[in-house]
Amino acid sequence: MYHMLPYAYREQPNCSRDQHGEFQNLVEDLVNKVSRETDLVDADNPNGRKLFNSMDSFFSYGLLTADRAYWHCIKTFLPRAEQKMLIAECGDANDRFLSIGWLKASFNKGTLHFMLLAMNNEVNKRWLPKHYHVNACLRNAGLLEKITEFIGRLQPVQFAFYSTRQMRPVVVPAAVVETATVQISSRQAARQRKITEKEESQEVVPNIVPEEIPPGIADNFSQGVVLDDLMRQRNYRMIDQSNAQNQAGTSQQNPGPSQPVIEEEKLEDVMTKKMSCVHLESMDPDGIDQILASVGPDDTNIPEIKVEDGEYHMSQGDILNLAINIFERSSEKIVECYQVLENFHTDAMQLRFLVVTNFNLYVFKHVQIPNGTAEMITSSEGMFMPLIRMPHDRIQTFRVSIDNLSFCVVATEKGFPYFVENNEQDDQSLFMYVAAMAGLESGARVVNTIINAVDHSAHKLPSRLLVDDHVGYMTFLQPNLEKELRRKFDVQASLLCMHYEQSEMEMIRSLGTKAGYLFRASVGTWMKNTADTQQNYCVAIGGEFLMFTDSTCKIEGSKRLKLCDTTFESKEPHFQLKGQEGIFEFECTSAMDFKEWCKILDMHTKNPTPTPYYASCLAIFTEHSIALVQEGERFWSDGFLRLLSQIDRRAISQAVIVHPPEDKESYFKTRSPALCLVTRDDTIHYIFIRYSKELDRVAAAVQSVYGVQVLKFSEEMLQTSVGMAINNVVCTANKIWPL
Repeated sequence: MYHMLPYAYREQPNCSRDQHGEFQNLVEDLVNKVSRETDLVDADNPNGRKLFNSMDSFFSYGLLTADRAYWHCIKTFLPRAEQKMLIAECGDANDRFLSIGWLKASFNKGTLHFMLLAMNNEVNKRWLPKHYHVNACLRNAGLLEKITEFIGRLQPVQFAFYSTRQMRPVVVPAAVVETATVQISSRQAARQRKITEKEESQEVVPNIVPEEIPPGIADNFSQGVVLDDLMRQRNYRMIDQSNAQNQAGTSQQNPGPSQPVIEEEKLEDVMTKKMSCVHLESMDPDGIDQILASVGPDDTNIPEIKVEDGEYHMSQGDILNLAINIFERSSEKIVECYQVLENFHTDAMQLRFLVVTNFNLYVFKHVQIPNGTAEMITSSEGMFMPLIRMPHDRIQTFRVSIDNLSFCVVATEKGFPYFVENNEQDDQSLFMYVAAMAGLESGARVVNTIINAVDHSAHKLPSRLLVDDHVGYMTFLQPNLEKELRRKFDVQASLLCMHYEQSEMEMIRSLGTKAGYLFRASVGTWMKNTADTQQNYCVAIGGEFLMFTDSTCKIEGSKRLKLCDTTFESKEPHFQLKGQEGIFEFECTSAMDFKEWCKILDMHTKNPTPTPYYASCLAIFTEHSIALVQEGERFWSDGFLRLLSQIDRRAISQAVIVHPPEDKESYFKTRSPALCLVTRDDTIHYIFIRYSKELDRVAAAVQSVYGVQVLKFSEEMLQTSVGMAINNVVCTANKIWPL
């Protein structure tokens, strides 16, 4: 029988539109805070100030001119009269100042939302490539749509960002103008009498337009005009809001005439915001990188993310980097990300990251970047480099192996594009991509996600995706394996694992381990003065000498020495180790302890323990034996495989499972789960598994198929030679899987 998940039980992928990272979340958080303001929002408001800086960075990021002056692009969407009005208001200003001035005016007048709506129009988007790079925020359709939605929530809010250049910390006193007197003619007096409906007067009429306007009056006049405009705009919004509330209330009751109640604000309340104290120079907007760097982690608001086996949760910086620099389309959204294994059946196994989007399947590798050398927004650990892009409309067949352990994506005649030094190549030379998950449940999640993503792709698919659910795989595996075993069989279970066979002689040699507390002294003192000594818990195991602060074996404060590259010297009751990591001197607690340490260390330094070879293979559990095979490089095409070893069910005398330690701070936390099969000739077969859930599944299969009781490793087993050998091998098998 075959262990697999039925095709009808495929779970839905965990999809999310929230893929634009911390910048989108920052703008949304600022909009939510500003929308709750009941007073005017100006530069004195910290949230309003941050929102202004964020929107300035949104418009200036990705400009082809690289001068943060987006006025050239904005003025194409403005009427000519409004352009001239803004230029006249700003005076003799450069393009950067005009950009800031327009943004302030759009906030004050409430027109920013309508400008963003215009930019969302497909007809108007043809103007954006003339001013912005393809990776600019403004050309990212998904991000532009979200920012437009956020700004639309600010319609009831009144902003008061000043757009004049000369702002003074105090109110300018009124200027006294001495007007000139003129004598009007009779014709002018008749015209004035007709207009004012008054009798002709012989009095002197003052001229209200002097030849020269003293400095200061223009500033006071513009402040009053702006203040009146702000009050008028606020009254209009309050009327519209009241009408909307009345319409919502009358829709549930009998319709009838109703007059909206308008609550007008007093002019004194508006003037209390000290609008004349705002300085343009104080509005120093930061870029996107600085804004994201200024956002500190808030542990109270960050939910705990549960990541299943094989899944990978990308950081917000990595997602933003992919959306801006890697993704083919601006509306591309991440569905899920998984950690897969390439070249599993070879010594060149590599960890890759499979990113599933609504348009493509991407394969990335993770590279480390020294601090301070990254020019783009990335995670603190490194950055993702693209390797392969598989468009949904170019995927012809999706093949799955037995127990969802691996999969193969077959392309159409167009092939898959691939990347060489971040440059995409599409020469129709790549037609197949193979990767492994090494887990039943994790593989099922990947298979379901890919099938659902392609079936609901944003591409217009030429034909429906063909899914080969392990049938084609078994037509290659079973006939070729039957030739190797020279008999027919039924597959009871399967497993991708790392196999290590330990003979009786190797087991005896592996028992040469020692652990205990030692006193470490300063180099060169040979314990002449015990004032500077430090007590450490030391372990000599598997050709390594490990130093910990105590017996809990925490990673913090630990040190590791390779005994094969170390020189050992002794002088009772002290000994010294010289290696590439440095020189260390120790003192034992007793003479007996000193002899045991010297015996173990002398054996490992003079006759180094051979490094165990872990062979990556496929374990097939049949009714008679366990077959360990390796697939060929082109197995999905020609079905070639080779038999590495075979464990007869009658030779198995004992089965032990070893789980990783639950302590996440332990030095041995990265050791792999293992199934240890002890045969009657004292040979131990170590089958290292990628996930703990797989270990439980295989242990149940061994117990049900072969009738062997599976034991969990415990402290009592350390009293036996087999238990000690298992403990030593498992503890040294750290990081055998690529991380």
